[in-house]
Amino acid sequence: MHPLDPQTLRAAMLIAVVIVLYAGRMTKGNATETSEGIVFGMKPIVLWTRLIAIPLYVAIFLYPLVVLHHHIPVWVPILLLAVVAFALYQLPGTIVLTPTAVLQRYWFRADKAIQYPEVMTIQSIQAGRITRVLGDNRTTITHNSAHADAPRFRTELEARTNKKATP
Repeated sequence: MHPLDPQTLRAAMLIAVVIVLYAGRMTKGNATETSEGIVFGMKPIVLWTRLIAIPLYVAIFLYPLVVLHHHIPVWVPILLLAVVAFALYQLPGTIVLTPTAVLQRYWFRADKAIQYPEVMTIQSIQAGRITRVLGDNRTTITHNSAHADAPRFRTELEARTNKKATP
């Protein structure tokens, strides 16, 4: 048995990431009841993909450079840090349906909030996988395929706002 070369390993990793991304769309995930309200976090498979696959892919990219003792230009780690920071910035925020408002909390961005009376429209996109809530204060909260339990989110939101989701 011979060791895998870096190109084969990268190709296998890319194929695995694509499979997991599609698997993440097919899983439902579960919303959690808390004292604050109903929490719609990221699906576990999506979270683990981002927490494990991104650093692993960076390691696979850097491994040949380190093993072959190539000089690594200073822009390579800076670029990789920028890519990781961008990926973390793009994480979908956790959505909470409180008794008075829908909130979306992010790790690295400002939180969003729309009071239920301020909800103008609920849009259902891509066969219900994405739900966009538009507030009269121009705030938009998006429940996408990375979040848990899309049907429950839409049902609970419709009941709390007395508005139907429009396709």
